[in-house]
Amino acid sequence: MAPNEFKDILRNAVAGNNDDIEKLLQMYAPLINSSSFIRGKFDEDLRQYILMRIIKNISKFRTTK
Repeated sequence: MAPNEFKDILRNAVAGNNDDIEKLLQMYAPLINSSSFIRGKFDEDLRQYILMRIIKNISKFRTTK
């Protein structure tokens, strides 16, 4: 993925474009999943919590023009 393509996806996700939010979540799925463990066990509720926090707060992210 080209750097400009990522910037466009991020900018659109911050603006509320659901397709681009989904693309970001898919790109970062391995990181999100690896952060969803409690005491060595995968926790789906934690994963859902992380996803909800990302979606809720993505609009607060500042992007450069």
